[in-house]
Amino acid sequence: FQVQGGARPHLAQLLAVRSSFSGSLLVLNRLHVDHVRALSQVLFLTPHLPAFFLRHRLRSHVLEIRHLDRALLHLGLGQLSEEELRAACYLRGLNSTQLGQAECRAWLEQWLRLSCELQGTSA
Repeated sequence: FQVQGGARPHLAQLLAVRSSFSGSLLVLNRLHVDHVRALSQVLFLTPHLPAFFLRHRLRSHVLEIRHLDRALLHLGLGQLSEEELRAACYLRGLNSTQLGQAECRAWLEQWLRLSCELQGTSA
C-alpha cells in the first residue's frame, strides 16, 4: 500500500520479498496480456502489439538491462555524465525529470545493487 501511495521501498525490503517474485507462476509466458501491456508501458515500450511480440520485447529488454547493469556496476556510476545517468534511469522505467542528479545517482545505485542480487526468474 505504501508503494501505491508513492513511497519507494528500501533495498532490504525488496530483497526480503524476492522469493515471492520467482518461480514458474510469474514467468512472462504465463502473465495475463494486460499485465504484459502494463509492464511494457512502465518500461516505455509500445504496448500495442500482439501478446507474443510484447513478451518477446519485454524478455529482450530485461535481458539487455541485466547486461547493462553488470557493465555499469563494473564501470562505476561516477563515469556517467548527467545525460547518461538520466538515460540509464529512463531505460529502467524511472522518469527522472523531477529529480536532481544526486537523486538519480542514488536511485540507480540501489537499482544496480538489487539487479545484481537477483537470479534467474526473479529478475
